[in-house]
Amino acid sequence: MRDTRLILAAALLTSLPAMAQRWEFGAGAAGTFYTSKSVSIGSLKADTGFKSGFGATAWLGNDMHNYIGGEIRYLYQQNDLKLNTYTFGGRSHTIHYDFLIHGAPRSAKVRPFIAGGAGFRRYEGTGREVAVQPFNNFAFLTRTSEWVPVVSVGGGIKFLPSKRLAFRAEFRDYISPVPNQVITAAPGAKLNGWFHNFVASFGVSVLF
Repeated sequence: MRDTRLILAAALLTSLPAMAQRWEFGAGAAGTFYTSKSVSIGSLKADTGFKSGFGATAWLGNDMHNYIGGEIRYLYQQNDLKLNTYTFGGRSHTIHYDFLIHGAPRSAKVRPFIAGGAGFRRYEGTGREVAVQPFNNFAFLTRTSEWVPVVSVGGGIKFLPSKRLAFRAEFRDYISPVPNQVITAAPGAKLNGWFHNFVASFGVSVLF
């Protein structure tokens, strides 16, 4: 009997941190733009990358401690590919996990935060392929897909008008390598490096 009581007491003590956690589920809309990269052949260069676009995001997170939390996030983006003046349909899907450090306790009505984490992004070329693509001496924009790693850094602010509702405004930089299957350098051309994808989003979430 005593052993049973000890086991129940230990289970209660280990479950207290989880019981103290607060969960958050939300969604929002985003505006998104990218830096460009240069693809070169000798002294000749062309700009390639993605046009500015829009997106939607959803997340599930929790406050593990009074100031520290974490969340898993999905981000959809519609950004056409570009090669100089030529454009080609494109989109991406991103899944990542971030740690959040808040500048105010969990009980505060306004909570600024910084975030950082990593995950994976699927780039997709969705445009209509043509027999002769413009600027094909530099690169080809292809109707293919490719997974790449992504790093997420940024921050934002949460407004909590009640115990069950929060509004969020945030800005993030998603850093990922050039998707060389979706944007394929032409023979003899050089294309490498990393894209910076800046995303500003606004959303609402429920707390439980």
